[in-house]
Amino acid sequence: MQKTVILTDEVKDDKRVVARMRVVLNGDGSTPNVMTMGMDSPIGYNDNGTPIFPEVDEDLLKQAQQKMMAEAIKEQKQLTEENGGDPAKVNIIGAEKENDKNE
Repeated sequence: MQKTVILTDEVKDDKRVVARMRVVLNGDGSTPNVMTMGMDSPIGYNDNGTPIFPEVDEDLLKQAQQKMMAEAIKEQKQLTEENGGDPAKVNIIGAEKENDKNE
């Protein structure tokens, strides 16, 4: 049996949900990949047809992504250790694949 953990969170400003974040953790020692999806609909269109979106506070978004990544790393390390892997590899992108090459 394999245990999978899915973390989700919303980024909100004073008025609305700006974005939703999601990460799937398998406990395989890999560095988590937090997916962030904007939630705004266009408020108009430029002359060339590109959409115009409401302004988003980039600092708010970056802080929320950093907090989500920190939680994802913590959970991934714990799950990796439960699965018998090396939790230290979670912090280094691609490090979980190094064992596969040496075996």
